Amino acid sequence: MRRFLAVDIGGTAVKWAVMTEEFQIGDRGEFPTPYTDAQDLAGRIADLCKERQGQLSGVGISVPGTLQDEPDGIIDGGGVLRYLHQVPFGKLVREQSALPCFVENDGKSCALGEYVAGALKGCRVGVVMVLGTGVGGGIVIDGQVFKGVHAFAGEFSYLFCRPGTRLGFGEDIFGFQGGWKNGLLSLMLKKKGLPADTKMDGREMFRLINGGDQEGIAALEEYCQGIAVQIHNLQAILDPELFAIGGGISNQPVLMEKLEKALDALYEGTVFTQFPIPKVVRCKNGSDANLLGAVYQCIQRMER
Repeated sequence: MRRFLAVDIGGTAVKWAVMTEEFQIGDRGEFPTPYTDAQDLAGRIADLCKERQGQLSGVGISVPGTLQDEPDGIIDGGGVLRYLHQVPFGKLVREQSALPCFVENDGKSCALGEYVAGALKGCRVGVVMVLGTGVGGGIVIDGQVFKGVHAFAGEFSYLFCRPGTRLGFGEDIFGFQGGWKNGLLSLMLKKKGLPADTKMDGREMFRLINGGDQEGIAALEEYCQGIAVQIHNLQAILDPELFAIGGGISNQPVLMEKLEKALDALYEGTVFTQFPIPKVVRCKNGSDANLLGAVYQCIQRMER
């Protein structure tokens, strides 16, 4: 049975796992994300391959940034890892590891991971929406990630939230309002009358909400209303069978409960009875989804 190295490059840590072609995970680990250069990062990944010389058939990598469907894995952007911009990262790892290597955007890898072994398994058309610092995700159609003409499909952060908005990183794009920190936490601090720079992590925020904090609950309800509107818009455009919500805060049952209520409120009493009501569930694979999707994409590319 073939084995692959799965790699998920994040801003803080690089997670990796050895995975079979049937998506069973064996050895796994992580190391701090290097902030030196692309060669150093590629070398660290290649070292993992060399330690398992003769045991691996290929490398699948999940990375921030936009990637066209080409063999060298040229990254446009790279998130906080600016040294990855316009770098053929797949080619670098391939040359240093002497193994086939393919690179995919992290949101699209997450969607593929949920398709092969998670919430979207069996779906003909499915959407993953990841609520993190911004809003990532991906669209899977008939087992293939849908990338669009410019490999930009699924970049939900750039959806506008109101008329008169100009494209940028201000408060009126979904990546700002839908992110847990700039969106939910910002709403909560405003409703509690606290300074905008008040330090509070996600655990503390949901400890208050789950404990019955009224301002926190009101903030969560307003936050979910904004997400529900964008889910509705995507349902009208894509008509998927299922939306799977990811990101750390998706593990909070109260979030999914309030999101369901916000969606119900959108359609209550509507005369448009033909509109398909979005079905929303939580992602199943957590941080492993990117690893699973990276290997799935690698296998697909190798078999072409």
